[in-house]
Amino acid sequence: MGSSCSCARDPSHVLVAAPRHKCPLADRLRPCSSLTDTHSSTGVRPLDRPQDCVDATAAVPLASPAPSPTPSSPFVRDYAAVSTQNSQFRAHMEDECVAIPTFRAFPDDPVVSSFFGVYDGHGGDFCAKYAAAHFHVTLAARLQAAHNASRALSVHKSHSTRADARADVLSSADIERCYAEAFAALDEELQDFDESSESGSTAVTCLVRQYKGRTTFHIANVGDSRAIFCCNGQTSRLSVDHKATNKDEVKRIRDLNGIIVNKRVAGSIAVTRALGQADEKKFITSAPHIESLEVASDDAILVLVSDGITDVFRDEELMEFVATRLAEGEKSVTIGDMLLDEAKAQGSTDNMTAVIICFGKRRAGGGGDV
Repeated sequence: MGSSCSCARDPSHVLVAAPRHKCPLADRLRPCSSLTDTHSSTGVRPLDRPQDCVDATAAVPLASPAPSPTPSSPFVRDYAAVSTQNSQFRAHMEDECVAIPTFRAFPDDPVVSSFFGVYDGHGGDFCAKYAAAHFHVTLAARLQAAHNASRALSVHKSHSTRADARADVLSSADIERCYAEAFAALDEELQDFDESSESGSTAVTCLVRQYKGRTTFHIANVGDSRAIFCCNGQTSRLSVDHKATNKDEVKRIRDLNGIIVNKRVAGSIAVTRALGQADEKKFITSAPHIESLEVASDDAILVLVSDGITDVFRDEELMEFVATRLAEGEKSVTIGDMLLDEAKAQGSTDNMTAVIICFGKRRAGGGGDV
């Protein structure tokens, strides 16, 4: 077992984007902590200090924090990021995860946001590590550009020096466009590295935005890492499995004159969309599935997981496992560790990562507050 969860709450874990040139991996990514035979868990931590609010575009704390303490996200009640190498079966850890419960996409962003992501590498860990270090930074840059463009347009239309206040808040369509651009930009960066020629990474990410009591979720994924959501007792999948068993994906690849052999692209790659995988880029696209929804409930759960967990858990089983234990008063971090243990008991032989996020008001007897 072992783990490699990159919790970007600590700015020291966020790496500045590497220049586009080929150089040894060690020169671009700082070494991970040594792997152990225990789970790695990132549990609840109050965000009551200004430096805990990450300015993602600069990958450093805000230069001039507000005099009052930076609040945690008012909608993220409790969260945990857990992972295991599953070393009995896997010699290397290729999963990565990121949890930023208070995410400021750019310095003057008026919206309270959170960002979470799971990245499952294949053919090595390089692409997963790169995505975990850089994707949210790339997304933040796109969000700021869209914000600036919206404000400039508002000023032009109003013939005044002040922009319409509504221009400060990006629409779901704006955010989805930024998401698609961020996936394309990061994938283009990866093509310049030798390590991405035959390796890649899935990605399942969630951007939560809250403004004036309105909360929206924006889920984007490539590959077979999943986003599973529960609201008012109803479980739904907010991601799409991009695999060579997906009929739409099989048709897309065959329309490009690609072949599927033994449920794998060209007989070797199980996923049909990924970051990296430069040698098969004609078929292995980085274009994400994106889904946006508004959440009105004051009690919701989102779980982001790599396929090491969903290989042995159906969506409903996984959510029942989590929700039942939350109702019993367990904290998310404890439930995450229990989930990994149960997945092993059910026969998972892969690396496993789960990010569990509880949203809304605290339930009586429920999990802890952030």
